Amino acid sequence: MIVSTLPPGASFFDDLADALLAAFPSQLAAGDLSGLRVLVPAMPMAAEFRAALVRATQRCEGSPALLLPRFDTLRAWAQSQPLPDLAEPLPASRRLVLLQEALRARAWFDERALWGIAAEMAALFDELTAASVGLPEDAEALVTQLEQAYALRASAPLAFEARVVHELWRALAASGAIDATARYRLQLAELARVPAQPLWVLLDAPVEESLDAAERAFLARYGEGQTVRICHPSPRETAATPVLDVLDAAWPAQLDTPLVERAEALAQRLPESPLAGRLALVAAAGREHEAQSAVAQVAEWLLSGKKRIALIAQDRLTARRVRALLEREGVLVSDETGWLLSTSRAAAAVDALIEVVAGNAYHRDVLDLCKSPFLFGDFDASARADAVATIETAIRKGSVASGLTRLRRVLLELGNDAAAPAQVLLDRIEAARALLDSRPATLVRWIGRLLKALEALGALDALRADTAGQALLDLLDARLLELEGTDAVFALSAWRDWLNREFEGASFRDGSLASPVVVTPLNAVCLRRFEAALMIGGDQRHLAPAATGAFFNQSVRRELGLRTLADSERELRRDLELLLATVPQVTVTWQSVQDGEANLLAREFLVLAALHAEAWKVPLERPALPARPDAPADSATAPLPSCQAAPAVAAGLVPARVSVSAYGSLVACPYRFFARHVLRLGELDEVSEEMEKSDYGALVHRSLELFHGRYPRVSALTGADALKALQACVDAVFAPAVGENLLAIAWRQRWGQRLGAYLDWQRAREAAGWHWAQAETPVTRTLALDGGGSIEFYGRIDRIDRRDDGEAALLDYKTQTVKAIRDRLDDDVQLPAYALLHGDAGEAAYVALDDQTVAAVRSCEDRAALQASAMAQAARLTRSMTAMRAGAGLPAHGVDTVCRWCEAAGLCRKAYIA
Repeated sequence: MIVSTLPPGASFFDDLADALLAAFPSQLAAGDLSGLRVLVPAMPMAAEFRAALVRATQRCEGSPALLLPRFDTLRAWAQSQPLPDLAEPLPASRRLVLLQEALRARAWFDERALWGIAAEMAALFDELTAASVGLPEDAEALVTQLEQAYALRASAPLAFEARVVHELWRALAASGAIDATARYRLQLAELARVPAQPLWVLLDAPVEESLDAAERAFLARYGEGQTVRICHPSPRETAATPVLDVLDAAWPAQLDTPLVERAEALAQRLPESPLAGRLALVAAAGREHEAQSAVAQVAEWLLSGKKRIALIAQDRLTARRVRALLEREGVLVSDETGWLLSTSRAAAAVDALIEVVAGNAYHRDVLDLCKSPFLFGDFDASARADAVATIETAIRKGSVASGLTRLRRVLLELGNDAAAPAQVLLDRIEAARALLDSRPATLVRWIGRLLKALEALGALDALRADTAGQALLDLLDARLLELEGTDAVFALSAWRDWLNREFEGASFRDGSLASPVVVTPLNAVCLRRFEAALMIGGDQRHLAPAATGAFFNQSVRRELGLRTLADSERELRRDLELLLATVPQVTVTWQSVQDGEANLLAREFLVLAALHAEAWKVPLERPALPARPDAPADSATAPLPSCQAAPAVAAGLVPARVSVSAYGSLVACPYRFFARHVLRLGELDEVSEEMEKSDYGALVHRSLELFHGRYPRVSALTGADALKALQACVDAVFAPAVGENLLAIAWRQRWGQRLGAYLDWQRAREAAGWHWAQAETPVTRTLALDGGGSIEFYGRIDRIDRRDDGEAALLDYKTQTVKAIRDRLDDDVQLPAYALLHGDAGEAAYVALDDQTVAAVRSCEDRAALQASAMAQAARLTRSMTAMRAGAGLPAHGVDTVCRWCEAAGLCRKAYIA
């Protein structure tokens, strides 16, 4: 077995190809290297090596066409080796179930954490087997090695967590099932038994760091019968390239010299910086700024003619944004890493379905489920969209926080054309819920239920047509086969936790896309011939080595003889070395501020930047590239100063009907009227998940309407009977709200404390000659417009009282204080508008219900003033609508109290007027 090294750099694969051809001259002369097998760390490196061999062959004068070697990874080659006398290995999914059962039986941990602990233990067991077992002769020798490892570790004093791992490791092995890690060792032994062809092994680090004990033993044994050559990049201490000299000074193995002294010595050896123009560190003010600067950098590289650009996505969230911005510019991105299945829309649809089951059809989950593009694929698209919109309208109008039964009732009340299709969608959701009931079952049965539920929702065909959806279905089918025969029973919550972990552990990618821009992990860039690389998320948070586990810390791993964080840090630094040594242009971006706090660059880059600045007085940091070239000040594309929004309404869009509330919007701010009632951009009603003041007011209105409908004259009842009757009405109206939200009890008590005061006020009013006549009365009036045409004005009056002489009084209940009502009475248009609609009212007043005593606050002192105010509102409305039809602008001139709660503030941008 021969081990050689080559300096890492852009020419690494060319030098490697030359070395391989020189090592096999006879095969080169015959033009046939197909009898040689080349092992690489990852298959992308095989493509680099093949291309380098082709180039090297072309440089050889008179060389014939060359049959290339066979490329493979060591693990894939070994796993292709059949072991007919050995049973199939225990699937990872089945082993996870066994571990979860063992943990549950021992009751060491909280049951909600068992899947996570089982998954971490499974990974630890693989490491333990790899660390403890060399290359066995056969299955019996493997068992002997495992038993020796158990005995050795059991004899050492171990912490509780380490003992837990060791005990379950031994218990699992005692079941007699060979796991994939143990089988891999047997397959290596089988390959080494009869060496069939020469091997050329490429590693990205020294042998001791790249291979475990069994793999090293395999190569040594294989080399006894065949030629085995191993090549890996030279360590930076011996590579003697300018870039690696700088990195060795920045990240020395032993910190025995201050950075300043190392910088001075470096500057003396290298008068010019090898990293100038090669490495740039770019700070961004936030995620969007980082994404924009990353896109600008990629665009600059593409325009300069670069054909191979790597995007190293340390920050996957920002990388998603970069990818979206690039695709918006017409630059498609190839992704070697793939996306987690849990982040796909297909997984989101499944999660929404399970949320509907687990959360009693919580309204947000129902809407998420209905709006999923995978559901109801057998429905007409337009009919489905209308049905979903109707469901959302019903949820918001009825304030349905949860429950399909109540939602169905509200749909019946709506009674529009789309209500029936909406009920059909709910029928199918109910059927899916019934399939995914909460009875405990095996994992196989749970998966079967899920597939049937997806079929009931018409989702399977759409999932099969989607890359991520097909990957999801393939995953479920694989688990059905692997877990067949397991009898462990799980509740819905435990199954859901298992399913979420399966989605988190699986990925999908579109392999058909080829692009000059490739998203890839850091360790996959090493040694490959990229022309430029952009690292997104070079801060310490994203570039730090991944945690080795949530439950078992570094001391436990050290006790068990496993890799620790120090090993991961060494690998990370090696990957950075190979990146900077191989790729001629590297840009690292990071967000210098996150959540209002400073976010530091990764310490490797911080030290490197400090060394560089000290040695050559030139910073590696540079400003971010602008998202687009700065436009000249007089350019037509330069933004204009903000001005007051005052849109005109096309004649065909002027509303023919105007409600009292819409008229109030017109008076308060014409632009708000334009947004709400012309563009119809009014916000949908929000579902009240907590009892709010507006909900309280609506319940008070309904309780008084119910009470007065039953007892028009309160004076006919005794005081005790009246209070009892009103309390019964309040209880009946508040009961559904209390059933959904216990906070409604407090609001009911608040109103209950004022019932006596209200009855006192009502008796006094009846003593003055007024009596309740009707409630929630719809009224409408047609008003003629100047120049022809008319407008229909309409509204709904809370309460109308009458005197024996026929005089009418218009009342509006307000759960406010008298002072609050009087403070805004001068600007009020609601009561005069109601007087206009009614026509002959002699009084209009608000009934203030929030003081200790109930009182009515009149809009005008007498009938004449009220009618005059009503006519003034009619004149204002007709004048405004006539002007609107003539093309007058609707300016945004609301006062602060209006703008504070206006949903159109982002449209008019009144706060930004120059």
